[in-house]
Amino acid sequence: MNLSPKRGQPPGSGLSEVPLVALTSGSWLQMIRRFSHNARLFLIYALLAELGTGIWRVMFALYLLAAGFNLDYIGLVLAINLLFHGLMAFPAGLIADKMGRKFVFVVATTSAIVFRGFLLFTLNPLLVLILMAGSGIGDGFHAVASGPFIMENSEPAERPHLFALESSFLSLSSFVGAMAAGFLPAFWGGILGVIPAHYLALRWALVISLPLTLLSLVPLLFLREHRLPQDMIDSFAELFALRNIQSRGIILRLAACAIVYGLVFGLIIPFFSVFFRQAQLLPYQSVGTIMATGFIGAALGTLVLGPRLTRRYGKSRGIWIVLWVAAPSVALMAFMPALPLVVLFFLIQRAFYGISMPMRNQLAMELVVTKERGTTNGLIHATLDVVGSPVALIAGTILASGNFTLTFSMAAVLMFIPGVMYYYFFHKIEDQKRLSSSRLAA
Repeated sequence: MNLSPKRGQPPGSGLSEVPLVALTSGSWLQMIRRFSHNARLFLIYALLAELGTGIWRVMFALYLLAAGFNLDYIGLVLAINLLFHGLMAFPAGLIADKMGRKFVFVVATTSAIVFRGFLLFTLNPLLVLILMAGSGIGDGFHAVASGPFIMENSEPAERPHLFALESSFLSLSSFVGAMAAGFLPAFWGGILGVIPAHYLALRWALVISLPLTLLSLVPLLFLREHRLPQDMIDSFAELFALRNIQSRGIILRLAACAIVYGLVFGLIIPFFSVFFRQAQLLPYQSVGTIMATGFIGAALGTLVLGPRLTRRYGKSRGIWIVLWVAAPSVALMAFMPALPLVVLFFLIQRAFYGISMPMRNQLAMELVVTKERGTTNGLIHATLDVVGSPVALIAGTILASGNFTLTFSMAAVLMFIPGVMYYYFFHKIEDQKRLSSSRLAA
């Protein structure tokens, strides 16, 4: 089968060149070989960048905890980061639609290196908050550009696999970060002559993330964007007037779903490592191992089940299914008295919640046209993070009293809701697009 685009047409410029079921057979290696040169470079960039981010994501809250900050302050730090990530996401999406995805990737990576570097060498509470705000601004750029870039450098049959691989790299990077949280502090503690739980040991463990992030700039040098002239935005005036927006109803529905996702995210996602450390009283090495296992479960679930669910049920139905499996697992984590059962439900939650991420990203990008994809992604991320930010602050206050049961139960109830919303809002639209694609392919 020829998956190359038609003459004068970049990859991913349409929804109907190849039916979704065209590549149901073949190995992952064969699939990767079918990816465009740009798509393979993007995967290398994503892997390297997310390896550094994964170490940071898992360890930074533990670093602040070891440095003597309480959970109230850590919740505030995470909330500030989320807030500025969200505030920047929408303008970053606009910039991505005007300046291109590659430009946005470079800005995101460079700012991550700068702000994280400064963060590691100050414990001034005010400076930490300011630098976390700057770090959130930079992170907002990367979050909004990846989905549009995948759409513009792939064909419909490849997308479930490419979105799944990108999401799996996120889980893989978090796996590395979790393992680092378990073993690097002991390594640096031995060198520095301090205990592994000392903040200096965790600080130098976090330093390892910076060269990995810097290395991710290399594949960006070889990226060549593919966008047709009619998909480009003429001016910033047109951009900020939002004249590139055509799918207002769909975008508003996606933003409504993101509101509920933001509530869930703020309540639990930043606090899993803290839960195992504080509520289960586990040492850093055990926390790192459990978190690492959860991220591997998410990666395997995304790679093995994600594309299959997408092909069989579609993305909107698939999101409904996986969230309704993940939701009760969150609550059961907080109520189970035995650690093995807590870990089991954590793994279930991570695997199925992780599967929903590439489905959501792909669905959103397929429902809108090229020139509004960055703007759409920016609005989704802005909504999620701006909602999640105050919730993380509230959750940090609740968790400071040791009440993990309340926050985890609230998150479990809320997690049911976006599954229903995605199905109700989008399954008919998705079915129509799939039927149209099948007819054109025939």
